This record gives sequence, C-alpha cells and structure tokens, in this order.
Amino acid sequence: MPQVAGRGLVAAYQALHYGPSVQLRDGRGAGRHVLWPASWKVCAQDPETGTPLQDRKVTLLVVKNDESCQP
Repeated sequence: MPQVAGRGLVAAYQALHYGPSVQLRDGRGAGRHVLWPASWKVCAQDPETGTPLQDRKVTLLVVKNDESCQP
C-alpha cells in the first residue's frame, strides 16, 4: 500500500493504479458521497503504508479540499 494520506483523491487513485477495491468514508461523519474526486483529499488510509495489497480492500477517509482533516 502506497502512502496516500495527505494527497488529493485523484492522486491517491493514481497511486493505487485504480486497481484495488477502494471504499471512501466521509471524514466528517456526515455520510456524504464523493461525486467529484478532484474536490476531495485523503486524511487517513487503511491498510497502512507498506502493507501488501493482494486482494485487500482499501478504505480512505476523505474530506473536501477546503476542510481540515481534524474534526
């Protein structure tokens, strides 16, 4: 798993080569859906950086670009 936390969502998808199953979670807990990935950034990731991705699901905690990752 590459380091994608701190990147824009589009860059995170590119780093993941669009391959693994990626689930997005709203970092604000509001249940918002990502309709325009360029407007979002990654605050946290699971699994951690360096973990092999073989058949693993990836979960990214995301917020809008103008929002802080801190609650």
